[in-house]
Amino acid sequence: MGSSPPPTTLASLPSAFAAACRLSRTEGELFERCRVALVRRFQSERIWITLVSPTETVPRVGPEEGFEDTVEVARLGSGETQVMIHAEPAAASEMRAVAMPLAVGLSVVLELRSVLLERQASLDDAVFQLRALRQVARLLSSVHSIEETEQLILDFMAEVFFAWWACLYRPEGEVYAPKVFRALNDRLRPAPIAKGALDQALPAGSASTGADDVAVAALVGPGAELVVPLDAGAERMAVMVLGSRISDNLYGRAELELAGTLSFAAAIALKNSELVEQLHSAATTDELTGLYNRRALEERLAAEISRSLRHQLHTSVLLLDLDRFKVVNDTMGHAAGDRLLIEVARVLRRQCRALDVVGRLGGDEFLVILPMTKPAEAQVFVARVQSSLREMEKTSPEFGVCTLSMGIAESPRHGTTVSSVLAAADTALYKAKRGGRNAVEVADS
Repeated sequence: MGSSPPPTTLASLPSAFAAACRLSRTEGELFERCRVALVRRFQSERIWITLVSPTETVPRVGPEEGFEDTVEVARLGSGETQVMIHAEPAAASEMRAVAMPLAVGLSVVLELRSVLLERQASLDDAVFQLRALRQVARLLSSVHSIEETEQLILDFMAEVFFAWWACLYRPEGEVYAPKVFRALNDRLRPAPIAKGALDQALPAGSASTGADDVAVAALVGPGAELVVPLDAGAERMAVMVLGSRISDNLYGRAELELAGTLSFAAAIALKNSELVEQLHSAATTDELTGLYNRRALEERLAAEISRSLRHQLHTSVLLLDLDRFKVVNDTMGHAAGDRLLIEVARVLRRQCRALDVVGRLGGDEFLVILPMTKPAEAQVFVARVQSSLREMEKTSPEFGVCTLSMGIAESPRHGTTVSSVLAAADTALYKAKRGGRNAVEVADS
């Protein structure tokens, strides 16, 4: 090797290390750039940089072979972290001659390493927040049911903050009831929260709060570390409660600010899902009875007929008409007639199976769709309804005797379209009417 480099030549070494830090994106890249700077100064490839830390392990930077014959040239520590430079004996003797610039260079590496770590941590947080916001944007861009929206909100909030557990509470009467819940510890069981007390502690428009708020902590119970109100304007849609973080990191200011951003988007998503369900309900539900309306019934009947044809199944359709309903309207008034329709609707809904469909066609006519049911089997449903109507005479005696005339048609035997099946059932219904009412007739084959 040649003579030792003059000190003036090495004066720029800290600057070279600083430039390496500015250009590096990872620790490995940082130390490799610093090593390259040393290689250029001392014209030897056999130079190594090693980081020793009690909490992390960084592979030694340098050639794969030859380290066993090296000499330690310099060592500098920062806390429990140390950076060491080793070199082959010939280069080591030259590097020792300029130990001070090397020590200064090492201090620059350690100092800027901490800056790099902080910058990387901030970048990771920013990327993670952007991903969370993108997930919220996807949630807002698609319409889900209320239940699906609740689950989506719970999932992404729990995952964004790496919480051991999370619970979404929705207002129900005097309490916030736990609606959806997830936890890595199955023993946790959330309890309702007093609505008035929590609203007083966290009025509408309040920011997210940590467990240091004594009043809130007393209401949400032990273990809760972050409480996030989901407010859409002055309306509180829900309250999200999160437990401690899996990483053991505390919820800091950055997490509280992110929770506030996500909470507003989540509240809007919940409001949107409620509005969509209300619109859908208005389009498919009979306003008086809460049953399906004619449009929804015809859509469901078309689907059942298609399925019966595709899988060779039987679907029975019952067309029901209240006997002497006009008498109730004329003698007791239309308000009483409406109450009677509501009671009959309740009877029909109660006697239906989960797969059955019941709705009001209009006036005092109801339609019941019984999938996978033959007319003979539909008589079981008819008997249950008639029995319930007799019981209704005791609970609602003001209506007197309440009976139904019914017509039954079957798909595909009596028709393969909505209009043909309904026409067959209608013909059977009027046959029952002409036969004296309170009767059941099956359509002719």
